[in-house]
Amino acid sequence: MFAEDNRAFLAEQYDAGRSPERALAARAGNQLLADVGMKVPMLPCHFRIAAAEHAALERATRLLADAQDKVLAHLCATLTADELAAMFEVRPEMAAHVDWPSLPSSGLRMLRADIIPTDTGYWFCELNHFSGVGGGEAYHAAHLHAEVLGRPVTGISPFRQLALQYVTECRRARLTRVVVLDTPGHRAQGYGQHLLLQQYIRHMAPGIELAYHDELTYPAEWLEAGEARRTLVHRLVTFDDTTDNGAFLARLRACGATLSCMFEAELKMHRRWFALLCDPAHHHLLTAEERAAIEQHVPHTAVVGPADIDAMIADKDRLVFKRSYLYGGKGVLAGDQHTADELRDLLTRDDATWYAQRRVHASTIDLPSPDGTPVPYHLVLGMYLYGDRTSGVVVRGAADSPVVNGSRSAGMTWAFVA
Repeated sequence: MFAEDNRAFLAEQYDAGRSPERALAARAGNQLLADVGMKVPMLPCHFRIAAAEHAALERATRLLADAQDKVLAHLCATLTADELAAMFEVRPEMAAHVDWPSLPSSGLRMLRADIIPTDTGYWFCELNHFSGVGGGEAYHAAHLHAEVLGRPVTGISPFRQLALQYVTECRRARLTRVVVLDTPGHRAQGYGQHLLLQQYIRHMAPGIELAYHDELTYPAEWLEAGEARRTLVHRLVTFDDTTDNGAFLARLRACGATLSCMFEAELKMHRRWFALLCDPAHHHLLTAEERAAIEQHVPHTAVVGPADIDAMIADKDRLVFKRSYLYGGKGVLAGDQHTADELRDLLTRDDATWYAQRRVHASTIDLPSPDGTPVPYHLVLGMYLYGDRTSGVVVRGAADSPVVNGSRSAGMTWAFVA
C-alpha cells in the first residue's frame, strides 16, 4: 500500500549524508510554488506510486465517473428541473443559470478524484469536476525537489494534459484565444493563476492568444459575438467564489464563448453523489465492473434522514458526517470527535442535509514538522483525469487533522509513477 511502499523511499531521501541537498531541495520546491502564486507549502519530500496501483486507481476513477454520468442521465430523464434543483440543493440564484437540458452531457471531462490511502486499500472521498481544481503545481515543485536532491524522476504534468485538451478543442472548434478567468476574492486566497497551464498552451500553440482576467478587467469588446465565439474561457472559480451570483459567466456563455465548464459540472461535485452511487436502486443502470468499483472504492454513504438520527448517532464512532454543498474540508464531522448530544445538535440545528459515510482511516507517514521533529501526517491523494489522460497523483498531508485540505493547514507534493 501507498504509505508502506514509501517508507524506505523516504528513508533514502532523508539519509543523514544528504542534509545540505535536502535543505536546498525543500527551498527550491517552495520557491517554485511561490513563483507561480501558490500559498500552499510543499511537503518536504516527494513520493512514488507503483505502476500497477496507479493503473488500478486510474481505472477506478474512470469507472466511477462513467457510473456517475449514467446515474445523472437517468435522473435527468425521470425528474423535472425543479426536482433536480431540490435534490442537489441548488440555490435559486444558481438554478437560474443552469442549462438544465444540457445537464446530462459530459462536455470536456476534467476532474480530480480525491482518494484516501489506507493500510488495506484505496477509498474515494470526492469527485471534483472542475477546470480550476488545484494542486497541479505540486508536480513541478516535486519534480524540482527530486532534481535538486540528485534523484531525478520522470512524469507528466497534469497541466500538460489539460493544455493538450484545450489545444485540441481550440483546433476542433477554431478557437484562437484562451482566457484564464478569476475573481479578485479568489486571487487573494493564494491558489495562483495557473501560470504553468498558460506556459504549456503558449509552447504547444504559440498562435493562441492568452490572457488572464477577472470580471472587472475582462475587455468589453471580447463580449461581442464575433470575439466571444473565438474564445475559450478556463474557469478558476466555482459559483460560490463569484461576486455576482454567476451573472458574468452566464453572460459569457450567452455571448457565444466556450467555457471549460459551467454550473452543470458543479452539480456533479455535490456530496449526495456517493449516496446515489451506493443506492442499489441505481445499480441496474451500471455495468458489473462499475458496481464492483463502487463496492471496492466508495465508503458506504447514505442521506441522514430524521428517522435515521438515533441509529447513526449510536454508530457515530464508525461514521463521518458531511454537510452538502461545502468545499475546502468544511462541514465534515468525525463522529468519534463529538459526544452524542453535540452531534445531534449539529445534525438537526437547521434544514441542511447531512450524509453519513463509513469512516476510513488514512494511512499516516512520519515527516519532519517545521521544527524538524518527525510527526505522523495524514495523507490524501488526488488523481487528475483530463479526457482520458492521467499523470500520477498529487499528495496532500496534514499533521494536525485527519481532514486534509490545502485551504486549511495541509502541504502538498507529488507521487511519481514508479
